[in-house]
Amino acid sequence: METNKAKCGGYGMFTSICWVIGLGILLGVALGIPFNANGDWERSQLAALLATGIALAYILLSALDWFVQWRALAANPLPDDLDLSDRGVARERLAALKGCSPLHRHIRRLLAAWSAGASGPQVAAMAGNQMLRTLGILALETAAILVLLAGSADFGPPPALLTLGTGFMVLVVLVAIARFQLASHLAGYIESHLLARIGNDTPAAAGIEFAQAVAKSVSDSTSSLAAAQATFADQLVKSQEQAAAQIAKAHQDAAAQMAKAQQETSAQLAKAHLDAAAPIAKAHIEAAAQVVQAQQEAVAQVVKTQQESSAVLGKAQTEIASQLSRVTALASTIDNILKLQQAVDGTLKGVAVTDEFKSTLVELKRHLAESDQLLKNAAKPRSIRLVEKDNE
Repeated sequence: METNKAKCGGYGMFTSICWVIGLGILLGVALGIPFNANGDWERSQLAALLATGIALAYILLSALDWFVQWRALAANPLPDDLDLSDRGVARERLAALKGCSPLHRHIRRLLAAWSAGASGPQVAAMAGNQMLRTLGILALETAAILVLLAGSADFGPPPALLTLGTGFMVLVVLVAIARFQLASHLAGYIESHLLARIGNDTPAAAGIEFAQAVAKSVSDSTSSLAAAQATFADQLVKSQEQAAAQIAKAHQDAAAQMAKAQQETSAQLAKAHLDAAAPIAKAHIEAAAQVVQAQQEAVAQVVKTQQESSAVLGKAQTEIASQLSRVTALASTIDNILKLQQAVDGTLKGVAVTDEFKSTLVELKRHLAESDQLLKNAAKPRSIRLVEKDNE
């Protein structure tokens, strides 16, 4: 018995405050990663995140505790063939009983008291007190978690985290109902498999007192369970009302912030449009002025080019006219020369031919041939090309 006590010392249920807080911190850190990967959390939001993590840890540990107690109840630690009215058999069963679930702890305490010499009414009173303590602990744990979740809404958490906390409140209620129902089954099991089978070595008056104590214990357990359920229901309704009010307030604040952000964004966009329109208009004006100036410069350049071309053309025409006058004068000179040649030919017909005269004639012919070639070259038509040079 001492060995079992040493092995199973402690709270007895998985929902001890150390387990809940330790696992809640880890789960709170894990929940904070998807909600805000940057890690920019305010202190109030961190508190809300920690409260949500603690609630999730309590739900998981409560579900684990319920499963362990259900397994212990299904294992039937007090078989029907045991004669527990014999204290020696009860002592042997106490030594052989293993397990650290709340059911094993309750049975072990009652068997230890019965085998140590306690009477039937005393064992029944112990069983009732144990059940009252269990129901009270369950009610307090549930109420504390609900109050924690309801209070976390005042810390200004993100809307998604607030919705998650509301869902955890529903899960806490469901887990609490399941644990209350299982506690009622455990109480019935202890009454039917232990209290009803132990002997009563007291007189008849003690037997009546025992029956009254058992009835009182059952009545107290039932009334305590009903009171705990009523208190739990009231706290649940109150927590839901607070959560609904806080959710509505959070939605209103979010809508106001969104409207303000939209107004600021619209004002900034209008200002940005105005700021962008002024440079664009200025650029258009500058571009138009540059185009007009370029057109004026191009027109002036064209006019200048036309004037220069006209001057060059006039000069060329003047030179052509002077060349033509020179050609005309040269043509009249050639006519005179031809006439002179005819006169000379007529005069020299009767002159005897001498070597000196022959040489003179040869020179004259050569001179006439060169003059004829010169006149032909001068009489050839000429083409004048006017090239317009681009001014850079």
